[in-house]
Amino acid sequence: MNVLGWAGTALVIIAYYPQIQHLFVKRCAWGISILTWLIWLIASILLLTYCILRREVMLCVVQGVNIAAIVTTIILVRRSNSICPYHRKLTEMKARQ
Repeated sequence: MNVLGWAGTALVIIAYYPQIQHLFVKRCAWGISILTWLIWLIASILLLTYCILRREVMLCVVQGVNIAAIVTTIILVRRSNSICPYHRKLTEMKARQ
């Protein structure tokens, strides 16, 4: 069972990578809702508190990773100052319709 838990934790880390990489490299936050990420942050903090009280080490690690990735995403979105070529093209296509 522990293998499944740690595999899930690894998948959480992998899942955040594309978003964070795009924000960091392209500085493009097109379509990202800060409010949504703040709600996820609050949820993760509540879940981390629950895990700590229950002494669930693996779930504490997962929530720690979630919190770190969410905070990183929020910081990168706040510093974002451009729209990447891919999202610019989408925006232009929608404007023409």
